[in-house]
Amino acid sequence: MSKKKVKLNLPSVKDTILAIIGAILCGLGVGFSNFASLGMDSVGIFYDGIRNVLGLSSSQIGTASYVVSFILFVFLWFVGRKYVSFGSVVYIIVYGIFANLGTLMMEHWVSNDSIWHRAVIAVFGILLLFMGLGIYIAIDIGVDAFTGTVLWICDKTHGKMEVVKVIFDLSLTLIGYLLGGKVGILTVITVLVGGPCIGFFTKKFQAIYFKYLTK
Repeated sequence: MSKKKVKLNLPSVKDTILAIIGAILCGLGVGFSNFASLGMDSVGIFYDGIRNVLGLSSSQIGTASYVVSFILFVFLWFVGRKYVSFGSVVYIIVYGIFANLGTLMMEHWVSNDSIWHRAVIAVFGILLLFMGLGIYIAIDIGVDAFTGTVLWICDKTHGKMEVVKVIFDLSLTLIGYLLGGKVGILTVITVLVGGPCIGFFTKKFQAIYFKYLTK
């Protein structure tokens, strides 16, 4: 009896390039926010806490993301394989590289670390993160390990995505903080405006994508 071949569905080159751009923006955004030390989004805080526990330097937050994402991907591979895709792998590899690079760039280029300079860098960083996530969601190429985990929890508990996501993000923030992750004013801002901002960028990029890039 011949074995049935498993067909691997890979995205187009165009979508792959867009996914890489989105992941680059996300990574740089987290790197810039990490340098500013005014808090990050829930995932960034969790990565920062893991980085602290592992004894890694501030510029190695991307390395910590690899450790966490590998563990989550192995978990999802066995319990929710449909949430692991080529796009997911692209995201975490590129994200980790540019999260490290973003922090190193700021450490090398920024000599004045006044609160105002750091505030500008932090806001710019979080906007890059929101834009990157907007691109990734718009092209629908896959989800990151944390989003995949949230979707798996929703499937198992039959809970609403909005409720599960809020509880999950709050849990990540609390655990990250207890592990030594940086929590600050930017954390509050991302909680208050993160959803609407990501939704705004997603709609804008979807309009551009379907109008100009699907022909």
